[in-house]
Amino acid sequence: MKRQIDILRDCLYKESEALKTLADSIDTDSIEFAKAIAECKGKIVFTGVGKSFIVASKISGTLSSIGVSSIPINPLPMLHGDLGFLDSDDTVIALSNSGETDLLIEVLNCVKTLNVRILSLTGNRNSTIARMSYKSVEIKTEEAGPFGLVPTTSTTAMMAFGDALACLLVEILGLTMADFHRNHPNGELSK
Repeated sequence: MKRQIDILRDCLYKESEALKTLADSIDTDSIEFAKAIAECKGKIVFTGVGKSFIVASKISGTLSSIGVSSIPINPLPMLHGDLGFLDSDDTVIALSNSGETDLLIEVLNCVKTLNVRILSLTGNRNSTIARMSYKSVEIKTEEAGPFGLVPTTSTTAMMAFGDALACLLVEILGLTMADFHRNHPNGELSK
């Protein structure tokens, strides 16, 4: 039983350390990334593959809750007609820990032909996806667990960065409590 408790604790310690490391690594690249979102005249479209898409969906939902027009779109349907959803005023934000996800690279190559701005969150600033991006933020972590492969610290850190982005965007966009209330007309948050 002690070994199992240690496994749980180890994962949580590694995730909390990843968040501390991420917080310490914040620089002007992160500010410029947030400003690029704030400058978008159209929709913010989040995408990713696998667990990255789940994180992208959560970040998109958080940004929508503060009034930033945002939607998650899975990359596979984008290759089968959903690219028609994009306008040149939109911005696509791609999430990929490796920054080398083939399906996502294929989608982003198509997005580039539409003159849509690409931003990215990756675990590797020198990756293909980071290099394809107008702005990219590196969120480098080491996964927890016995194999060091299960999406744990990378997804936690990307999700936390998305929360931090939302906090910063409230400031950059000059949002008020009235703005927030307009997006939460019911439930406990509206009170």
